Order: sequence, then C-alpha cells, then structure tokens
Amino acid sequence: MAESNEEGRLFTSAVRRRSLLRGAALGGAGLAAAALLGCGGDEEEDAAANAPASGGDAKATTTGELIKDDALPYPYQYPEPSKQPKPGGIMVFGVNSDISTMDTTKASSSGTGRIVNMVYNRLIGFNRGVRLHPFKITFEPELAKSWERSADGLVYTFNLREDVKWHNVAPLNGRAFEAADVKFAYERFAKEGVSKSYWTELDKIEAPDKKTVKITLKKPLADFITPLASAYQTIFPKELVDSGEIEKKAIGTGPMILKEALSAQRVTFDKNPEYWERKVLLDGFEFRFIADTAARIAAFRSDQIAFGDILVSSIQDAKQLVASNPTVQINMSPTTQGQPFALNLSNPKFADVRVRRAISMAIDRDEFNNIVYPGVGKILPMYPWIFALAKEPAAKDLGPWAQYNPEEAKKQLMAAGAEKLELTNKYYPYSPAYDQLAEVHAAQFKKVGIDLKGGKAEYTEFNSQWVGAKLPEVSTGGWVTIGFDADNYFYNVIHSASPGNRHQLKDPKIDELADKGRTELNPDKRKAIFKQIWDLDLDQAYHPVVASGSGFNVLQSWVRGLRFGGALSTTNSYQDIGDLVAEAWIDK
Repeated sequence: MAESNEEGRLFTSAVRRRSLLRGAALGGAGLAAAALLGCGGDEEEDAAANAPASGGDAKATTTGELIKDDALPYPYQYPEPSKQPKPGGIMVFGVNSDISTMDTTKASSSGTGRIVNMVYNRLIGFNRGVRLHPFKITFEPELAKSWERSADGLVYTFNLREDVKWHNVAPLNGRAFEAADVKFAYERFAKEGVSKSYWTELDKIEAPDKKTVKITLKKPLADFITPLASAYQTIFPKELVDSGEIEKKAIGTGPMILKEALSAQRVTFDKNPEYWERKVLLDGFEFRFIADTAARIAAFRSDQIAFGDILVSSIQDAKQLVASNPTVQINMSPTTQGQPFALNLSNPKFADVRVRRAISMAIDRDEFNNIVYPGVGKILPMYPWIFALAKEPAAKDLGPWAQYNPEEAKKQLMAAGAEKLELTNKYYPYSPAYDQLAEVHAAQFKKVGIDLKGGKAEYTEFNSQWVGAKLPEVSTGGWVTIGFDADNYFYNVIHSASPGNRHQLKDPKIDELADKGRTELNPDKRKAIFKQIWDLDLDQAYHPVVASGSGFNVLQSWVRGLRFGGALSTTNSYQDIGDLVAEAWIDK
C-alpha cells in the first residue's frame, strides 16, 4: 500500500524512538521457553525466571503461549494463568497523549486512535492480545463473520454478523448495524483524510443487502485486506458525520461507551452491556492524562494505574521497577526490522556503490548495541524479515557490506576517490539519546576518514524533509515507515514513484520487483520476490544496516486479558486497547 496515516506514523515513530534510544524501542529462530514475569536479581536470574504473577498456576493455562528469545531478558509472549475471570472494577491507564480529534479520517495519532478504538470496531481484526504471536500476522473475524477473495484478486466479499447493534446512545439509539454503515465509512476513508492511500486502487463498494459488503479493486493488491484489520480503519456512524459531531463524539458498536472526555485530564468509559462479541468484564475504563514520566512511574508503583506510557525503556529501568514491584508482568515488543542509516540516494555523493558500502562497513553495530541498546539490541535491515525469510537472520547472514570492516571501508573510499568524504547529518532530537547516537556515528566514521558534521532539525523542518523526501544528505535519526503490510516496506519506501520513498531510491530492478510484489497473490512466490529485494538492497548498501532495540511492555500483576507487542505493532498500547478491553479483567 502507499503511504498513509502520516500523523499517526510520525507520532508513533516519535514515541517509539524516544524510548528506544534510551535503550529500547516501543514497538524466529532462537526462541526458547524461559522468562515469564519480572523478578529481582541479575540478568541471568531475570532470564531464568518463570514465576507466575499474582499466584496464578503456571502449568495449567488456557490462553497464550510462552515465546522467548534467549538473547532478551523477558519473553515476547507468556500464557494467562488458568483462572476464572471475574467481572467488575474500572481499569486505569496513565497516558502521555492528550485528546485529539475523534474523526478517524482526520488523524490517527494515539490522541485519536486509543480513544475511538474503545468505541468502534473493524470488519476484521489481527491476532491480538493474549493470542498474539511476535512474528506472525493472522486475521480474526470481527464485524464480518467471514470473507472471501475472488480468484483474480479483484473482489472481496464480507458477510456481516446479524447480532451487532450501535450503542444505545442518541442519535444511534441502538439501531442495527448494516452493510450500508460499512460502505459509508469506507467510502469516506477513500475520499478524504489520512487513510486515502489505502484505497488508491478502489473501484467501488457495494452493499447488495443489509449483511453483505462487496469491495471491487481496479487491480489486485495482495495486501489490500491487511489495513482493514488495523486500528486505522474502524467503522463510524453516518449520523455523527451528518450532524458534524464526529470530531468531538464517538458512538460505535464496540465494548465501551464514551462517557466523558476532558482535555489534559481524563477520558472515561462505561461498559457496553449489549456488546455483541462477549460479555464485557470491566465496569469501565479510564485514560488518565499524566504528562510527566516520573509521575506515571510513581502512579504505577503505588498501584494507581494498570499500565502507563513509557514506564520502562531499558533493562536497568526494568530491574528498578521489578525491585519495587516484584510481581510486575513484563514482555518484550519484537523487533523484526531495523532503522537504517539514512542516505539521500539522489545526492551525487552516494551514486558510487563503493561509497555506500564503505559507509555501511564503517558502522560497528555491536558497539551501537552496547551503547544505545544495551541488552536488547538487534542487527536487522530496514525490511521486516518475517515477509522475506523463514527465520530471523543473524548479523553474519546480512552479507559482507553489513559487517564492521574499517580497513575495507577505507579501501572502498579510496577506490571511489572519496577518501575525504564529508557528510552533513540532520536529525530530530526526540531525546538526549539522539545526540548520543549522532556522536557514536561520528566517532565510528572518523576511524575510516569520513567527517560527519551537522546538527538538530526543528520538528517542522524534519517533517518537511522526510514527508517531502528533501533530506539534504544523511540522517542518524530519520524514520522510514511503520505498518502492518509487506507493501509498506517492499513498495512504499523503495519504489521510485512512491511518495513514501524518502531516501529517493531509483533502481529499475527494485522498481520491477516492487511492482511484482504488490500484485502477486501466491504467498510463496511473493516471499521469493521480497527475498530478491532484500538481497539486492543489502548488496547495493542502499539502506546501511545499523541496529534497533526491542521494547518493554509492563502491566500490573493483577491485569488479565491484555497483552501488547504484536508483530509490526499489530498490538500496541497506543492504538489497540479497545480491541482487547472486552476480555480484560482485574484479578484482585
């Protein structure tokens, strides 16, 4: 798919890197059963722990599986204790994002998404929460009980549930949910706002009867259905659009009913007593605005909130929290792709492949992990390996140009006549750690004779550079994209005709492969195309591999039914709580 949800992507990426560069990011092979929940002691003790939280039975479990990478201090996923869920109580999350518009066509930041997704539903969903898998993206029925794609890939038919009603709140007043509602919402997404690019190949949307929706495309897109399961394509009612209340009010079909929304204070919800999917266990829910990180951590330590934004950003943070809250539940967010060293590939300085390879070989990725991502670092290319490979690759498998080799880097620069290469770095300082990252790059490049200069960019300038693909030379802190679909990575950010091609890559062979990958419906053939792009990009060093970190998700020991950290942010705390909250409960 083409680039979409720009505001949400910028916000989410900003938050992710802000915490990531303090030691870990906010959002295969080598998996083994080990750590389950946080405990005291050193890293080896943490990694070996499997004590359940809140006295649960670790042996007899009903939902979830233990999935762990031995290189990380906590698991990606852990099972729920085998307990009978009990109703009641109000769960509180401490958040650092204020209320934005509630019109999902106008914004997709957490100030919008995390609120309206408590109220709205999607046609389909991802395997989220306690059923998530860190490296697999699959779909689950939601408002659509079933769906099918035509053999030519052009027509998608969705069969809706018969038992769904809108909230019993004026002006909806509990009326039946129908196919016309889907048609209206999707046509509005396609016509205006931040998600238009999901719908660039739309031909028409039809509602042949009250419980059937047909979507016809102009050409087949292998990833078309994926964004429909995301937090960005929820179904809102026509009544609120017609009345002009859509920006300040949300009335949906979801598990929670919006009660109160006070800017810089709180957003509260009551449970939907007629929720179609299951009985909602909680009586209500609250997002409590706590801007200061230290204050959120204090609220968590004192058991006032169940979860909070950016509570833990490093192993040291985790150990300190575990020392005061020994039964805290911690799991890691998977990292399936890295943040590359950003080159403006239209700049003549990078036209010679030897220069690009030299830059890549000048990067000591192990040193980066030790300094910037201690204990949680991963060395991975920009492309998510889950779409191209069968298992997570080791650093040694990324080819010769992604290995630290300063002597060869010097030879490549000399052969290219660039032994006195000067680069101008521009980055947005999300946190002081970005200064550290720039310093590490500069020190490493100096060893091979590359002079990395430059400084910080103002946010407006940064936004202009990246959205408009106007980066002058290089950036140590420029994001690429986030998203759930392969198209985002294997077309959007690399095709010469794509507006998301921020690095200005123009390679006819990659364009050809990217075009094929978009429309290839056979999964095995498509994966083979992505592997060709993967290999070609690494060989040409278009996006020099650096390193990225895995992040931490923290819940109180008494929280049940929630889990964050799905593959490629398919389950993240900034957008997806609403899809999980119906089965959440308080175990105390």
